[in-house]
Amino acid sequence: MSLQRDTKYRAYIHEASDVKAALQAGLQFIRWEKYVNRRSRVFVKPNFTFPTYKPGVTTSPEFLRVLLTLLKSRAGQVIVGESDGGNHAFTAAEAFQGHNMPEICQQTGAELVNLSGLPAKTVESDILGKKVTVRLPRLLLEDIDCFISVPVLKIHVMTTVSLSLKNLWGCVPDTMRCLHHQNLNYKLALIAQLLQPKIVVIDGTYALNKHGPMYGEAVKTNLVMVADNPVVADALGARLLGFSPQQVKTIILAEEAGLGSARLSDVVVTEGWQRFKRQFQIEKTLIDRISSLFFRSDLLAKLVMDSPLTAVAYKVAGKLRTPAEKELASQMGKKLGPYC
Repeated sequence: MSLQRDTKYRAYIHEASDVKAALQAGLQFIRWEKYVNRRSRVFVKPNFTFPTYKPGVTTSPEFLRVLLTLLKSRAGQVIVGESDGGNHAFTAAEAFQGHNMPEICQQTGAELVNLSGLPAKTVESDILGKKVTVRLPRLLLEDIDCFISVPVLKIHVMTTVSLSLKNLWGCVPDTMRCLHHQNLNYKLALIAQLLQPKIVVIDGTYALNKHGPMYGEAVKTNLVMVADNPVVADALGARLLGFSPQQVKTIILAEEAGLGSARLSDVVVTEGWQRFKRQFQIEKTLIDRISSLFFRSDLLAKLVMDSPLTAVAYKVAGKLRTPAEKELASQMGKKLGPYC
């Protein structure tokens, strides 16, 4: 099923010194009333790729508080969900606590769910001639009227950027999803096809430079983006970070699969958004270059992260890590995988 619509897509990009005002303006700009009403069951997927809030790495709790308040004022039901951290690094419950989500959901009337604890369904389909399989919670496949992706504005050392499409990977409930990166771009396209995100809200309070997705240089940007399509949002987000959408395979493949457009000519976007563009850089380490092999081979990933060789592999990796990687590993424990 295509996410394309007959009219042009819409995207709002603006400074967010007043987050509530910016989010209200953005939602109105994309005409959110078409997707959210009193009968709507809305699902919000933040990026909690770390167990506590880290600027530029995870979605801001205060940003979510404002967004959830606005959504609850219109929607019949609002659910916030995330899966357990990759490679058993942390549980969704720990990430919820680390981002103050139980209190925020109690205050806003939203509900909180651990996607890793829900009944799931395996779906196999053909994406641009390649057969791929994903496993997703039935809640997302069968019971949601409006899926909203709420990523951070950040780069990713493996996928160039980590925005709304990459954020969907966290919907896979298996904590060992890091063993299934082979054909990741096709799998992300399938997930987008199945979940059909109708709204993307990018938290640009901070943007992440130099590395990503779990550490890097957090840059205060004070931006908010709201779009009515994930390909549109990611193409614009990539441009804001200084990359061409053509450099991001996730974006181009999703566009080729008919899930949206990366072309500016297809988007009604707020005037003057170009003034917010930056030029971020990706600085790969030796561990990154080794880890990139795991994105090409699930078998190799399993040998390194889930086999009798794992202890030896992590011991060797510990010797090769940079100081920043060692700090991250100490925070996450030896369960740190290749940026799941």
